[in-house]
Amino acid sequence: MQRVVWFCQYLRPSAAEIRGSARETCSKSRCQTGTCSEHGPSPSDGKRMISKRLATSLGVVAAFAVAVWLLLPDGDRDNRGGFDRGGARGDGPAVAVEIGHVARRDITDVAFYTGTLQPGSQFMLAPKAGGRLRNLLVDIGDPVEQGETIAQLDDEEFVQSVAEQRAALDVAQAQLEDAEAQRQVRARSFERISDLRRRNLASESEFDLARSEADAAAANVRVAQAQVAQRQAALRGAEVRLSYTRVRAEWNGHGGGAVRYVGERFVDEGANVAANEPIISVIDLDRLRAVTFVTDRDFARLRVGQVTRIRSEARPGEQFEGRVERIAPLLREDSRQARVEILIANDDRRLSPGFFVNVEVDVEHLEDALVVPRDAIARQGGRTGVFLIDEDHEGSEARVSWIPVVEGVRTDSHVQILEPDIRGRVVTLGQHRLSDGSRVRLAPEDRIAG
Repeated sequence: MQRVVWFCQYLRPSAAEIRGSARETCSKSRCQTGTCSEHGPSPSDGKRMISKRLATSLGVVAAFAVAVWLLLPDGDRDNRGGFDRGGARGDGPAVAVEIGHVARRDITDVAFYTGTLQPGSQFMLAPKAGGRLRNLLVDIGDPVEQGETIAQLDDEEFVQSVAEQRAALDVAQAQLEDAEAQRQVRARSFERISDLRRRNLASESEFDLARSEADAAAANVRVAQAQVAQRQAALRGAEVRLSYTRVRAEWNGHGGGAVRYVGERFVDEGANVAANEPIISVIDLDRLRAVTFVTDRDFARLRVGQVTRIRSEARPGEQFEGRVERIAPLLREDSRQARVEILIANDDRRLSPGFFVNVEVDVEHLEDALVVPRDAIARQGGRTGVFLIDEDHEGSEARVSWIPVVEGVRTDSHVQILEPDIRGRVVTLGQHRLSDGSRVRLAPEDRIAG
């Protein structure tokens, strides 16, 4: 504190020093005698002197810092070269650390992804015919069963068309009955003429006329039958168009539940809708799909049927199980990612489409892997490694060795070490103050008895 006060006093000039500075810069001769009223002591003169002294002090400090740096050994000028940022060197004071054990254990490689939930299936319901929407029988969130009518359009025009086609069919059937009667009459007449002709009681021309009339009557019957079939088809077409005025919920029976739900409503009652214009959307909530995208690194490690764990911030503390259902066979060229769909059972309706989810997939399980605690991994000089405890010691202090390592599988608590094959204990807390050969102080429970 005394040094700070002295430095502040040093920077602040006295009145005499300010007057002397003013006289040096003044051109009037009476400033030398102190009688100049124009250039007496002023705040600006004091500020100039403070600035000069401050600049001089900073220059001295900078020069001293450069001299100290130049006197340091080369290895101590670069933190990456072994300089201990905490001030602890190999021969410095021991650093208090925490340690963990190198071990062999089973480890599972878990891949983490994010995605969005989508309905197990989703489709739009739209009328096949246009018209005014008379009744909309369901709304958002309502359950919908297979074959249920969900909307009704105005159908007067279609009802009239059905009536017209039914009347036309009646006419065609009457014409068929008349043609059948004529055929029978002509057939009997031809039989009589044929009998008379065999007995030479009828001429050849009478026989030919009777035969042509019988053939014509038979052809008229076939024409009438075709007309009846045509009218029947027209009636069925009119009835189908009439059925289009009733919009029904229909879907394939495989997969999903017997009941689905209205996801969105696009129009209201009274609106004029065109053919194939969506009215509502129907979604399946019994099954959901988590859609995510994976890079080429993980693409080869995923396969259909893998078990996944699903979490959502909308349901904190809950975990849901899913299975990889589909993996796209190609990666998108723009993003180098492939689409993956994960099927999730949702019978209890705890999840909803649109939820953002975190997905965990167990992609590989390793047995008897060499692992260290995750906190033991450190970086020095651009390399990854661990500080290994020198076990040849007694008491509360030991030394550490910096061992570069090659990492393998990472979990929340451990990291697999592929190379080298290390044994013993490693530092898990305090690595930022260590370098190769540093002395460390162990907790009582970590010491080796002498």
